[in-house]
Parts: sequence; structure tokens; C-alpha cells
Amino acid sequence: MINHLSKQPLFALDSDSLVRDFPFEVIQAQGIDWSVTIDAFLADAARAGRRYAALVYGDRSGVNQDGMTIATPPLEYVEARSGFKLMRSVSGKDYYVITSELSM
Repeated sequence: MINHLSKQPLFALDSDSLVRDFPFEVIQAQGIDWSVTIDAFLADAARAGRRYAALVYGDRSGVNQDGMTIATPPLEYVEARSGFKLMRSVSGKDYYVITSELSM
């Protein structure tokens, strides 16, 4: 829709406001107030000791693209909410939410 007085759109959308191709469980987990800044959301996480291999979404660092497979640093469990796990890096600097986990 165009505002004919100024020839500008009446509203503008940026790419961040559009729904992304995230798995539904990631979108659900993003809607939870975790009380900490979440560095990334992890889907289809497979545990290997204290580390995980997972698909990453919403990586705040901007290093990893959505849907890439990453290996996390060693993580420790913090709490669960609505079936999702909040994890903290052993260094204490980063927080991740595991939205789905593969059984081994």
C-alpha cells in the first residue's frame, strides 16, 4: 500500500520482522523469557560428552547461518521450561537453548 501524498509505503518491513524458516520449536522457545541473553537456539541436538552437535538458529554472534550444523563448547544444564533446556557454557559466557534433542 502506498501513501500517495509522499509516495512512500505506509509501512515498512525489515527482514528481522519477517517470519523466518525456523523450526516451530525454535520459534516457541524464542517466545519464552529466559531471563538471560540467549546466544543461539539449537535444534536436533546430539550429545557427545558435555558438547553437542546441532542445527543452530538465531546465532547472536553472526558467525553461523541459520540451519548450519555446529559443535558447541562444553555445556552445563541450567533449567528446563516448556520442554526446552537452557544450557550455559562451562566458561559462563554463553547461553544456549536446546529445542529438540536426538536420542542416541
